[in-house]
Amino acid sequence: PPVILGVTNPFFAKTLQHWPHIIRIGDMGSIGSSPKLANKVKKAAALKTLDSNPGVYTRYKSYLTKDKMILKRLMKGAALKRPVEAQNAILRRHLLELTQSFMIPLERYVASLMPLQRNISPYKGPPKLRPFDTDKFIETLEHSGPQLTSGIKGDWESLYRRFFLSPNFEGWYYQRQKEVNQKLQLLHLEALSSANLSEWIIDKEEVEIVDLILKIKEKLTFASLNHGIVGKESVSRLQKQLEDIVSTLPEDLQTVIKT
Repeated sequence: PPVILGVTNPFFAKTLQHWPHIIRIGDMGSIGSSPKLANKVKKAAALKTLDSNPGVYTRYKSYLTKDKMILKRLMKGAALKRPVEAQNAILRRHLLELTQSFMIPLERYVASLMPLQRNISPYKGPPKLRPFDTDKFIETLEHSGPQLTSGIKGDWESLYRRFFLSPNFEGWYYQRQKEVNQKLQLLHLEALSSANLSEWIIDKEEVEIVDLILKIKEKLTFASLNHGIVGKESVSRLQKQLEDIVSTLPEDLQTVIKT
């Protein structure tokens, strides 16, 4: 699992030099007085001795260019002895905006995979989110990629493709898929509660009517498990629909359904 380990024992500088990312802080006073020294990202291979200079040592190859503006701003703040809290706020804001620039195209693409509300039929099963096609998503980057909200240049496409292979994408997409499918279930429930089901069952066979009853029961179960997002009026209408439909069946079948 991902681990962040903070140590002061110089022994670890040699023992853990195979780790992919190492931040060697050194003396805080020397960093503030030597911006050029601190403002460096070095290859991990350079960390071979116990007296290595402060800096970031990494085996990671960046896909994006360095944002020199944020680095200058932070180094200037250190030189002016800006409070650590203020420095943290600046860095957090920068990372938040960068993350939003990265995620907005993904959110926009997922929204395009959601079926239109007018295509949700109460007489069919609830629709599901269409599959995520990485190649089709990449095609959208030219006109609606992160360059619209971020001035950072680089190989965004390769960065996204690496993201798609990571557990972070899997977790994010699972959560978004769950949220969208829940929304579709809710829209389907509302469509079902508003439909004229009594008229629809007039020319239907008993097996079709029973199938509809089971679907309505599933929706009522969904509503009870998600009462915080399902409107009480929709649930009341759906319950009334169920009672009206059951009443049209023979008494022996009504007894079976109610048990």
